Amino acid sequence: MLRQLLLLVPATPLVAGFAFTACGDDDDDGGGGATTVNVELNEFVITADPDSVSAGDVDFSVENVGAETHEFVIVKTDLEADALPTGDDGSVDEEGEDIEVIDEIEDIASESTQELTVDMEAGSYVLFCNIVDEEGDVHYAEGMHTSFTVD
Repeated sequence: MLRQLLLLVPATPLVAGFAFTACGDDDDDGGGGATTVNVELNEFVITADPDSVSAGDVDFSVENVGAETHEFVIVKTDLEADALPTGDDGSVDEEGEDIEVIDEIEDIASESTQELTVDMEAGSYVLFCNIVDEEGDVHYAEGMHTSFTVD
């Protein structure tokens, strides 16, 4: 019995070492998963944290902390955030030249959060709200836009 016990003791570190090696290989998936960007919408501000990410899947967690309904639009462009093409009412012309609409979430109610996952390529982007409300406030023109970079 003692001999069997001695034979098991030296084998245990080898088995444990093998188990750690196997787990290390399974966990090393090259980073995997999406990067999360927390976006906050408010009258009349939009912030993104972080404001720069690596190319690939990006999970946007968009929270409307304002009193009004907002939306979240992502466009790829080399234009400055405050220089997007606009229509007669001052809202962004989402079909305008020099911008490519990537995705959006419409009508985000006050005090709510919505999620959006986007596969993003390297480049320059603008995140903005494009609502024109009943009072005539043009959220984009009021400053509700920010630059976003994907490396």
